[in-house]
Amino acid sequence: MNDAPAVEHPFTPEEDARISAHVRARGLTFEVFLPEGLADWLWQKLEAGVYKDPKEAAFIAFQDLMELDRHPAVRAQLFKAMVNAAADDPRPGITIEEWREARRHTPRVRQHRTAGATNLVANQSFQNPLNLSGLSSV
Repeated sequence: MNDAPAVEHPFTPEEDARISAHVRARGLTFEVFLPEGLADWLWQKLEAGVYKDPKEAAFIAFQDLMELDRHPAVRAQLFKAMVNAAADDPRPGITIEEWREARRHTPRVRQHRTAGATNLVANQSFQNPLNLSGLSSV
């Protein structure tokens, strides 16, 4: 039994069926904001020729996530390895105060609803240095 609280769905059943049919027929296009570390990592992979473009990287990433969903034991092993790697990191940790100060001037993202859909909107100071807005379904 699932004890998770019910999530209010922003669409009527008819709207949901129409949207689902559209996605099945045409795929899904989206835009994503990558924080600095992920953006740098992706840029390095693109420059090295690992991926031909951000679309291919996103497509492969979602395929990997689907496979992790199908293999929860593998996901658990990956999580354990990530925790162990973080615990074994020889770099000194930082205090919460240092973390807050370092992020004090970063753009804040706020969530709001429009026309029954949830959107993420960055404040005016956000600029996308890699211009990765071309992500779409393949």
